[in-house]
Amino acid sequence: MGDAHPAFRSRAISSKLESDTDQDGEGTARTALLSKPQHNDATRFASQRQIRTWLRYRHQARGTSNLRQVKGWIVRGSLAVVLIVSTALAACSQGKKSGVTFLSIKTATISESNFSPGIKVISPLESTTNVMLSPEADGRVIKKLVREGDRVQAGQVILVLDNTQDSAQLDAAKSKARFDIINAERYQYLYEQGAASAKDRDSYATKAIVSRDRAIKDKATLNYKFVRAPIDGVVGDLDTVKLGDYVTTGQDITGIVDNSTLWTLMDIPSSQASQVKLGQTVEVVSQSTPQITGEGKITFISPYFAYNQNGNPPNTMTVKAEFPNLTGQLKTGQYVASTIITGTSQNLAVPVQAVMMQAQQPFVYRVVPISKALPKIKSSPNTTAQELKKLEKLPGNTPMVFQTPVKLGQLQNNLYPVISGLKAGDKVAVSNTSRLRSGMPVKVSVGAN
Repeated sequence: MGDAHPAFRSRAISSKLESDTDQDGEGTARTALLSKPQHNDATRFASQRQIRTWLRYRHQARGTSNLRQVKGWIVRGSLAVVLIVSTALAACSQGKKSGVTFLSIKTATISESNFSPGIKVISPLESTTNVMLSPEADGRVIKKLVREGDRVQAGQVILVLDNTQDSAQLDAAKSKARFDIINAERYQYLYEQGAASAKDRDSYATKAIVSRDRAIKDKATLNYKFVRAPIDGVVGDLDTVKLGDYVTTGQDITGIVDNSTLWTLMDIPSSQASQVKLGQTVEVVSQSTPQITGEGKITFISPYFAYNQNGNPPNTMTVKAEFPNLTGQLKTGQYVASTIITGTSQNLAVPVQAVMMQAQQPFVYRVVPISKALPKIKSSPNTTAQELKKLEKLPGNTPMVFQTPVKLGQLQNNLYPVISGLKAGDKVAVSNTSRLRSGMPVKVSVGAN
């Protein structure tokens, strides 16, 4: 009958119950149902409902002589019993399959790491060789021999000013100087022969010297019409001067910068000034993306603190550091984050991903097994009996997270030095930290540190 239609199975069940009831009474039917193995409370509850349902329909059948109506009541009662038992078994099966799912996290183990404590400031860069290019004579620009961004050498011509008149004056001065030198040499010869006096000889010699000096002066004046680079370096913006522009003596035309060696002036607060020493390492990092780095040494420490009059922040000490611009990517005038390395130390370290803030107090979620946490949980007045009962049912190695306040140092390389609050070997959560709550059981992901 295992493959029979449910209606036939219902009739078979009803016939069996009817027979048992007629022979032994209602107690026999109840005993027959309850004598079957009961797997759980749901099945037992279903059996009791089955008995009550069958008895209700049986009493209804006794009160009528209509055979067809009696059979209908019996079939409906049997079907109801089958449905109740099926529902209970399904609920029992679903309860066995369901389980508690904990939030999955990754962890990190607290261990020692190297730290370099330092003083951090924002400071501008300057080149050790940086000049403004200005003409030494008035004139109109007739040639531009370089372009902005070109690397030039000291003495190289940058601009040429109109020098027609100056060139003519120099030519005339050279001719006059040659004529006077010849006369001076002639009278020197005549003087040696006794044909000229010493007075005439000295007069022509003086004229020759004056003419020579005038030619030298005119040559220098002509050279001023050629604006030259005073140092080796890179030419700055030349767009401010165009061909045909009239420039004057001392006018700023452009800058020439040699960025091969740079320096930076840092204003150090008086509270940290005692930590600064000559020769200490200074690390600079640009504020651009990608970051550009450099490293140098402190070469100067101011002998006094700044005053309001000189424009520097008051009660600060000026410190100068120089460093080679090995990559050539750092520029004069660029602001960088400068760090004076005042020493090195080894401390316990916690990843930045594990640290959270609450009311300006940093904390982490420390991960411990429930077996170690239960004694403290039991002693806590905030723990209810229901919560404690749930926790006691969990395996002893189930991890739990607890909010732990910590005291930290300055962040370096995505690690905080731990001053207090954690010890070596502690495990802390580094993922899903915003979803955690103190005392929450969790699941540690496979492969977490």
